[in-house]
Amino acid sequence: MASPKAPSPQTERKRRLRRWALGSYRLGVILAALTCLRALPRDEKALDPAVVLELSEELIPDAVSAGAPSDGLFPLLNGDGQTVGWATSTFPHAAKIQGYSGPSEILVVFGADRMVQGVRFLASADTDGHVKMVRKDELFWRQWDGKAEAALGAAGKPVVVSGATLTSEAMARGVAARFGAEGMDEWFPRALALADVGKQFPGADRISESDVSGIHQVWKKENLLGMVLRSSRMGISARGYNGISDVIVCLAPDGGKILGIGFLGSRDNEPYVSDVRNEVRYADGFAGKGVEAVLAEDVRASPSLFTSGASYTNQAVVESVREMLRRYIAEEQGRGFPWKTSLAFAWIVLGVFVGVHKIGNRPPVRLAYAAISVLAGLTLGWMVSQDQLVGWGMNGFGIRGILPLLALTAAALVIPAFTGRNVYCNRICPHGAAQTLAGSLVRKRFHLPPKLHAALTRLPWLTLLAIWALAFLVSGVPFAYFEPFEIWSSGFVAFIPAAILTVGLVAAFFLPQAYCHYGCPTGALLKFLTASPTAWTRRDTIAAVLIAAALLRVLL
Repeated sequence: MASPKAPSPQTERKRRLRRWALGSYRLGVILAALTCLRALPRDEKALDPAVVLELSEELIPDAVSAGAPSDGLFPLLNGDGQTVGWATSTFPHAAKIQGYSGPSEILVVFGADRMVQGVRFLASADTDGHVKMVRKDELFWRQWDGKAEAALGAAGKPVVVSGATLTSEAMARGVAARFGAEGMDEWFPRALALADVGKQFPGADRISESDVSGIHQVWKKENLLGMVLRSSRMGISARGYNGISDVIVCLAPDGGKILGIGFLGSRDNEPYVSDVRNEVRYADGFAGKGVEAVLAEDVRASPSLFTSGASYTNQAVVESVREMLRRYIAEEQGRGFPWKTSLAFAWIVLGVFVGVHKIGNRPPVRLAYAAISVLAGLTLGWMVSQDQLVGWGMNGFGIRGILPLLALTAAALVIPAFTGRNVYCNRICPHGAAQTLAGSLVRKRFHLPPKLHAALTRLPWLTLLAIWALAFLVSGVPFAYFEPFEIWSSGFVAFIPAAILTVGLVAAFFLPQAYCHYGCPTGALLKFLTASPTAWTRRDTIAAVLIAAALLRVLL
């Protein structure tokens, strides 16, 4: 009997083009759905003063009302109408800072002395389990207690919650954003000019930026004259009488001595701004001092390095200078090795390799990598889920902090679309890997009757449709409850995800990849990318109809 004739190169080329065209269409459908989610109209509600007062009363017992906000700050008033504290939300500054799948809004409460009395949770579009883990962590919420307002714009390494790293870091970065770490450019957009540092660096011919935001280098030809620290670019926003100021510190080349400071601009009131600007220009109390000496000086014992009567604006400048110096020294001490990110990328790259190479089909290799994936799921907690995708669609995402999760999602979507190989479900997914290991422990496996199997395989598709329908209805349903993955990524145990996880893993001992076949909506989405890679299917038509409906929902 003659063997089948191999397809000609031309035929193979046409098949490849059809696969790529269809893969591009299917990826386009998913991207269009995410874009439509992002475009849905949403009501922007102003923060209710009653909510501000309710959260602040415990921290400021004398407060009986919250006044009208000014520059985002609510004055907390006592019975006589005197200001006994302040409160502010991290929105809108933190609205673009994404955690695992969405931004979070929190409230910062100050005493009358502008020292933080406490930070409280307001709202979050992030995954429910991660948010609950953060809300329970007292150490996270106490990290700001007692800090001066000038110190809140730090974009360094905050205290984060293990198991909810992305969510907690986004909240912490939201605080930094509210106080200048992101968005200060909008207040002081002008670039640093040679004229701004001419007094401290005569003859300088250029200014360059270092790899650290807010730290500049000043040059004369090829000679380094020194460095300039700029408060607005370092995220420092010490508030004076009624606004913040943009301050610079000029340092000697070795960074140990202050050559002088500068006052580039301010949103504070006149005549206070002019008074302090003149003090800086003609009586710079920092010039000639060592950095360590300034940081060691007791500012409260010697409350000002100036003689100006503009005490609030004056104090804000002093606090800004000291905070810039603290961050500069911390930066010089070096950065920690990003081991978690490195391990995540190694896990993803290895998973793609064993997913596309024939070596991955060998049982020892398959089981060994399954064990690695389970360990990665338990330690790293990054998984592709509908909750995450819907959250990104509704709220967008930022690359910082979630780059490994973004790479994992890209690998899960792009590779199957253009190769027909579902490497994420088959190799990388920790929950799928756990089912693989469970199945390897039992020799006798069961298979469902064909009719029951056919009925149950529709469940993931129905769940997928339900999730996205609810998302477009802006229902507020916690989508993490449709899958078990939040327990992996956050460790938070809610009943429904825990039940799905338990039933799925127990069933995997007897039914091959039970949850993957009969329960996983994310698996269904990835099957949409791989099924019939060269032929248009009924699912492609349904997807086109649904995207058309989504566009109508956005437009109407």
